[in-house]
Amino acid sequence: MNLASLSRLLRLLKMKIYRIRDFPESVAIGLAWGTAVSFTPLLGFHLIICYLGTVLMRGNLIAATVGSVIGNPWTFPLFFYFAYKLGLIFIFAPLEEYEFSINFLLLNFNKLFLPTLLGSAPIAIIVWFITYKTSKFYLEKRFYEKRNTTRGKH
Repeated sequence: MNLASLSRLLRLLKMKIYRIRDFPESVAIGLAWGTAVSFTPLLGFHLIICYLGTVLMRGNLIAATVGSVIGNPWTFPLFFYFAYKLGLIFIFAPLEEYEFSINFLLLNFNKLFLPTLLGSAPIAIIVWFITYKTSKFYLEKRFYEKRNTTRGKH
């Protein structure tokens, strides 16, 4: 994927977010949940967790789905690496040897998964607040600009 394709994808996502017909706060909540949960190693449960959080906070489920796009095969290794390193700081001792194989991952599941899960929690919380505040700011700005331009036409 080149820079032009990435730029096009980001513009497309921005337009999809702007087209969601809901209040800016509701959309921001959904985006924040979708983005934050993507930083956890709970693969297979991302959408369930982000939908539950979004529903409990009365956010927008479409926005949650769009936010979860940040977690993908290209970004997960980076997210999980940083979460693992942060998890090691809290409690766990690092593995002395690493091997990239399914057998190694299965044999060392607890030594890899638990630190990654623990390390992902503070990252996800920080990402949630950053995403919420940033998206709410831009969505409210767009909402009130759009509202003022339509009022001026009447």
